[in-house]
Amino acid sequence: MFRFTLQGRIGRIEELKNNTLRISLAADRIVEGQSDTWTKTEWLGAVSFDQALNTKMLTELEKGQSVTLEGRIVPRMRERDGRKLYDQTFEITGFQRGAKAKANGKTKAAPEPAEASA
Repeated sequence: MFRFTLQGRIGRIEELKNNTLRISLAADRIVEGQSDTWTKTEWLGAVSFDQALNTKMLTELEKGQSVTLEGRIVPRMRERDGRKLYDQTFEITGFQRGAKAKANGKTKAAPEPAEASA
């Protein structure tokens, strides 16, 4: 089984039909040109079909927040206009919250989980 780990900022969290949740993540990378350097934002989407996980993600995550998604890569083949197309789906099986975005665009650390009293 193919596995993945994605880290980035949430651009969109979207509920779809049939207990499906789609999350779009953005991550920046440095591009070096011939005369200068700039930042380019790359986007990648992942989906979850697990209703309990979807409910948890909708409750705990928000747009602009950093997150790490984990899951499996599901290869698939489909036909379009008589041609076979091969691609893959990034299926989320777990997540970890990162820093939340503040209104001014800077981030603040996500709260640490409370420890149980002994």
